[in-house]
Amino acid sequence: MNKNSSRWRRWRSPVVCGLMFLLCLAIAKARAANQPPPALPASPAVAATSGMSLDDCIGIALEQQPALAALRASLAAAENAYQALLRLHPPPLIGRDLPIRRQQACLGVTIANAAVRQSEADTVYAVTRTYFGVLYARAQLQVAENVATSLRFYQERVRDLVKKGESREWTTSTVDKITLYLRLAEGRQAEANRGIERATAALREAMGLPLEMPLRVAEGRLPSPTVPVNREELVNLALARRGELLQATTAAEVIDLEVAAQGKSCLPTARTFAAAADIHATPVPQGFSNGEYRPGATSLEMPVLLAGRRSYRMDRARDFSARAAAVVNKTHNLVALDAEDAYLKWLEASRKIPVTRDAAETGARLSKNTREYFTAGQRVRIEDILNDEVLAGQAQAAYNEALYLQIIALADLQRATAGGFNPGLAGLPAPKH
Repeated sequence: MNKNSSRWRRWRSPVVCGLMFLLCLAIAKARAANQPPPALPASPAVAATSGMSLDDCIGIALEQQPALAALRASLAAAENAYQALLRLHPPPLIGRDLPIRRQQACLGVTIANAAVRQSEADTVYAVTRTYFGVLYARAQLQVAENVATSLRFYQERVRDLVKKGESREWTTSTVDKITLYLRLAEGRQAEANRGIERATAALREAMGLPLEMPLRVAEGRLPSPTVPVNREELVNLALARRGELLQATTAAEVIDLEVAAQGKSCLPTARTFAAAADIHATPVPQGFSNGEYRPGATSLEMPVLLAGRRSYRMDRARDFSARAAAVVNKTHNLVALDAEDAYLKWLEASRKIPVTRDAAETGARLSKNTREYFTAGQRVRIEDILNDEVLAGQAQAAYNEALYLQIIALADLQRATAGGFNPGLAGLPAPKH
């Protein structure tokens, strides 16, 4: 009986910790199963002919983004560290805290896995924002080109009439005034072209593509998806799925275990888990107050060594555990605030859509009527022509901006909920021009 008990004590810790590792892997796989599967990247031949869709770009980013690769390497390191502890069997007097260290390492795997999941959501947001940034810049370029085409039409007609002396109302000064507006519109074209290049460069970085690799976004207009958005549901999704909150909660468990670990050592100094592992919580997000106020996160603390008698070291570990509990509460509040802020941005952007769309339609109709009056030979003041064309262009540009801001807000809702909210952007075929 005593012999069997001795054998059980010898194998109890490896068996229990092995079961814990399997449990951690099962939890990680379950969480990964809740995430939407990454889209497969388009083949080079397809991308070269028709351009890349948003799904294509997201699929490539999830495979090639260096930030994701770094976090996946950290996850692999955490798993290897846990496996190393499972295989470690020191003498009984030296490794009294080993079972606790194994538990902490197992929780470290959960923390690293949460970091990967959250980084994937951030990568999807970055790609979505920059992808539609390219479409937005293209739309603004089209507005500038339309205004320049209309002004060029009037410039040529008025200049011909002035040269032939067939107009008493219009002079060379009138031609110069139209030319001035035309050159300003052409300047807007240059700005829009630069915007396309900058957005494409940002998209390439978000996807993790090298500079020498060509990148062409498929042609299409800015979409305006209609999806139900509920403020309370968004907050609940964020609190249930955000990797930062899972990291903070799990890290608090790790630090709480440190109290028991310190109780296993009678030495004047004892190492903490921080001596062998970098278990931390990602802040949500960094705070600032330069024009826009945003509260900052609170960080965890744990020194590599704790000195003093056992009771003193345990008390210090309890203090750090209390700080970790405060970090969890702070992270909880910041995650909820982030979700609410993303909702309010979406609400503001969605309310601008119908107003700016009506303005754009009115401006287009006004520009069309003015041209028809001019072509029919009716008397049209040059000031009315210029004002109508400029106002029509400004209204269309404002509508494009409203569409883009709504898209960004929807993508931000997806990020704030760690993929729990579907913005209706990926997989959405954009209508052709």
